[in-house]
Amino acid sequence: MTSEDLVVETEDELQIVKLNRPKVLNALREKTFTELATLFDKFASDPHRKGLIITGVGERAFSAGGDIREMMQMTSREAERFGRLAHRVLKKMESLQKPVLSAVNGLALGAGCDLAIACDLTVASERAIFGEPPPSIGILTPFGGTQRLSKIIGPKRAKYLFFTGETLDANTAYQIGLVNKVTKHEDLLEETKNLAHKIFTQAPIAVGFSKTLINSSMSKMLEEGDKLEVELYAKCFDTYDQKEGMKAFIEKRRPVFKGE
Repeated sequence: MTSEDLVVETEDELQIVKLNRPKVLNALREKTFTELATLFDKFASDPHRKGLIITGVGERAFSAGGDIREMMQMTSREAERFGRLAHRVLKKMESLQKPVLSAVNGLALGAGCDLAIACDLTVASERAIFGEPPPSIGILTPFGGTQRLSKIIGPKRAKYLFFTGETLDANTAYQIGLVNKVTKHEDLLEETKNLAHKIFTQAPIAVGFSKTLINSSMSKMLEEGDKLEVELYAKCFDTYDQKEGMKAFIEKRRPVFKGE
C-alpha cells in the first residue's frame, strides 16, 4: 500500500511502514496521523503480522518534525485538536500487543523524535540526529515528547534539549539510553529486521504482557502530562512568538521573539 504519506510493505511476519514525504523531510501532518491510526488498527487485528518497523523514505530524514506550513494556518483550537489526534495515535501504537520498532535513518526532530522514541525499541543509523527544536519556532511539542523524553533520559537532559535546541548524534543518543542500537547507515533496515526476528523467537503473549506492564508503570503520569502538553501547545498559537517563529523558519531567518 502506498499513499502520499505512507508506504506500507510486508515481509512474512513483519510489516514495514515508511514515512513518505521526502521532499519535506517526511514532515508529519494531520493526514499522516490519521493514516497511521487506520494502519495500527489493521495491524492489531492481523494474525499474520508479529511486528512493525517504522522508518523514513529517503536518505536525509526519518522525520524532521511536524509540517510547519500546515501548522502556520492553525488556530489555537485547531492546534489543540491536532495535538489530541497525535496523542491518540501514539497511545494506540503503545497499546499494541506486538512490538513496534523505529529505524531512524536520518533527522528525527520534534514530532519525528517523539514518534521514534514512542516506539518500543529504536535502532539508529550512524547518521541519525535527534533533537527537540519546537521552542525555536515559538511552540512546544504536542506529541508527547516532553513526557517520554524526560522519562527515558531524565528531566535535566530533556530540559537541555528543549531549552537550547541542540541536537544529539546517534552515538550520544545511544550512550544516554535514547536508542537501543547504532548501525552503519546501509545496514539500518536489515539490522532492525534482525532485531524484530529475534523478538519473534520469544513467546508473543509474554512479550505483549511485558510491553503492557512496562508501559503501565508510567501511563498515569503520561496521561496527566500529555493533557497539559496539548493545552499548552494550543496556547502557543495565541502568541506573537509562534507566528514570528514559524514565519522566520519559512523565510530562513533568525526569529525575533518578544515573549508575548
